[in-house]
Amino acid sequence: MKASAKRKLKRMIRRAAPGLADRLSLALRARRGDDARNAARFGNLIAQIQESQRAFDARVHIDDADVAALASRSSIVVSGAAPFDNVSVFIDELRNEKLDVAEIVVVDATAEQPRLVAIRDHVAAWRRRLPLTSFKVVPSDSQDFRYVDALALGWRETQHENVWVVGRYDIPLDGCFTYLFKTQLEQRNRAVIVSGTVEPGASLRSVVVDLGPVCEQEEGILEAASCAALLARAINASSVQTQKLPMDQPLDAFSEGIYGGPRALLADEDGQLLDTRLLSNLAVTKLSQRLRAKGVALVRSGSAYSRSTLGKMTDGAEPWESIHDLRRIAASASSATPDKNEVIEIVCPFHRGDMILAVQVAASAAAVGKRVRLHVAEPLVSWAKEFGPSLNVESIPVPVVSAEETYPVLLDSYQYVSLRRDAVPRIARSHPSRHLSDTGRNLVEYMLGEAGLPLETRLPNLQPISTDAQRRRARELVDAIGEDIVFVHPLGGWSLKSIPPHIMAGLAEEVHRAGFKLVQIGAAKDRRVAHTDGAILENFMPSQWKEILWLGRALICVDSWTSHFGAILDIPQVCMYGSTHPDHVNSKRWFRSQANPCLNLGPIVNCSPCNSLTCVAYPERDYCTGYTVDSVALQAFFAMLPAASAS
Repeated sequence: MKASAKRKLKRMIRRAAPGLADRLSLALRARRGDDARNAARFGNLIAQIQESQRAFDARVHIDDADVAALASRSSIVVSGAAPFDNVSVFIDELRNEKLDVAEIVVVDATAEQPRLVAIRDHVAAWRRRLPLTSFKVVPSDSQDFRYVDALALGWRETQHENVWVVGRYDIPLDGCFTYLFKTQLEQRNRAVIVSGTVEPGASLRSVVVDLGPVCEQEEGILEAASCAALLARAINASSVQTQKLPMDQPLDAFSEGIYGGPRALLADEDGQLLDTRLLSNLAVTKLSQRLRAKGVALVRSGSAYSRSTLGKMTDGAEPWESIHDLRRIAASASSATPDKNEVIEIVCPFHRGDMILAVQVAASAAAVGKRVRLHVAEPLVSWAKEFGPSLNVESIPVPVVSAEETYPVLLDSYQYVSLRRDAVPRIARSHPSRHLSDTGRNLVEYMLGEAGLPLETRLPNLQPISTDAQRRRARELVDAIGEDIVFVHPLGGWSLKSIPPHIMAGLAEEVHRAGFKLVQIGAAKDRRVAHTDGAILENFMPSQWKEILWLGRALICVDSWTSHFGAILDIPQVCMYGSTHPDHVNSKRWFRSQANPCLNLGPIVNCSPCNSLTCVAYPERDYCTGYTVDSVALQAFFAMLPAASAS
């Protein structure tokens, strides 16, 4: 079938039966590659659930009017990245059960600009299906989608005395909400009610969390396989095929399912639902632990069931995230009074540009009374301490790697810090899981948010301290080349972030026209590029580079550590972009000192920012076509600088 015909068919289905296309989409996606699913077995389970519901009604008489009244005092919260399909499914279920809940709060983490466009038409359809229910859509502006953070947003927006949480992997089965409400009424509103869970293969699933293996584990596991094995020992799930479903039963803890009850029972002493320091949906386990500790009854309904589309036991992207949460759950069980001002573990192993920004963020956090530890790769500890000598800087036993190797070593770094014996729950990451272009955020905003700082915070321009010897050395290097120097750092971490040769030629022409010399800077291993009048290529420390750069009239750089260093020094600079975009990675506007200008050039192609290591538009090219030499802008920039000396 042609693509246009498919689209027409989808439109017809949506008009004829709103929600049907969403249900089919979700069902098909859940079944893809799942040989265990069997329609006959699943149908048999539905029949068992219906029999259990009849048995409940025979045992306990609850008026439909009382159920409707409870629904009218209830909020439902759901969250997800593009949470369209699963919301449509449970809205259809509410409609089938003839229940009008007071409100549905949807936390939408769809990566798009502008926000809330993708969900707009869905909300209109949902309101037609549940006209008596108030719908509230809350945009999640976090660069990473995390279940705990998103749910915290939704929880704060709920307005009613009863709150129910539908996880983004939970699909209510027939009668689910009716019998959750009936169980709450049977318990006289004195318990938190949890649905039974059916695994993707149509069997009941029972999850048991064993904290023992995690508590015994030593720090510093760097192998992903070891972490996955530890997680398998800590979380065990059993599948149960049964001819008769269990009745309502008290619980010591729960980890999944649709759950809820009176808001007053669910909230902690600060009025919150989940511990936002945790990284995965194991925060639900922590919630159940907290509820039991304060004497709240937990009851699993034997008549209300939801199906999980999550094959694994947690939604942690990597095993270490779940291990991190399990360790914090174990620690909180033995701690009577949590520390309200815990240390924040800021993890930024590399690269140099990201690391020096993380130092500025860590210093800002420390300045407002937060306790922070900054964790960087072992080779960069000395760099970090030059910028923040008073900061607590810890080393991670990983190298500074190439761009191609960044992600796995970054995960090793997060894992290493989180599994330290003295680590605390508050992990602040330096690299988002989604591209910054997905949400329009800037890297500095992401780091500030991770450190718990307002996004409008301005960074302190912390500079390394230089010695008289370094000042003399800088003067010697610059005097050997001449006066009126504009420095250029043309090489980024990979070819697409480096200035192409034809752009360098045009750039040199503009610098020379303004009466300046163009001098390349970089590391000792960097190749000398054409069209420059000299080069300083040595592995200096930042304190030495500071003295060198201060002797120039301006700095021209790509998206590299020098662009952030120039902003910290507040020197005149031109930042050139190709495969990345200044909106996302230029840091100049976040610094307090703004005495000198920063001119951002490019990118000029529609395919940028691609954030790619190789060109996606022209695979045969080893450079980005997004770079440009804007003669008018450059001439205006150079005109603002002090006049060059007469030749």
